[in-house]
Amino acid sequence: MTMMSMLGEVRPEHDHPDDGGLVLLHYLRSFRKPVLEVWSAATERGQLARWFGTVSGGNGNLTIEPIDGPVPGPLAVRVDHCQAPHELVVHIDGCLLEIQMTQVGVVTTVELVRRHVCPDEAGAIGPRWQYLLDRLTAYLDFQPLPQWADYPKLADEYR
Repeated sequence: MTMMSMLGEVRPEHDHPDDGGLVLLHYLRSFRKPVLEVWSAATERGQLARWFGTVSGGNGNLTIEPIDGPVPGPLAVRVDHCQAPHELVVHIDGCLLEIQMTQVGVVTTVELVRRHVCPDEAGAIGPRWQYLLDRLTAYLDFQPLPQWADYPKLADEYR
């Protein structure tokens, strides 16, 4: 079963020193769950292993071996900033990713920004993050996890 969610948005990158026409990918997801539950699903090793991949390492330098997806592992992850349960900034294989979580009432909103993307690469990168967010959503909703095979066809939507 594949769950196709809202597409990410391609936006101009205005705050990169070597702008050069770079773009960022912006995603929003909302969950009727407490922020701590969503944060835990996105950051705790045991939960990550169920929907993303096995995590090893420590002290802000981690490795993730993905379960399924477009990029074979292992993925190097460096945590640059973490203010649980609201802000996380990481480099994944050298790519800058910012995640913010806010809770208003019973709804937690996750904002994910993948920065410094060359416009020509947005079509390849955009579906990857949509896929991972859809897997997180399925995990939180106790639904079958989507499979990567259905996502490459979204590449044109990110160009």
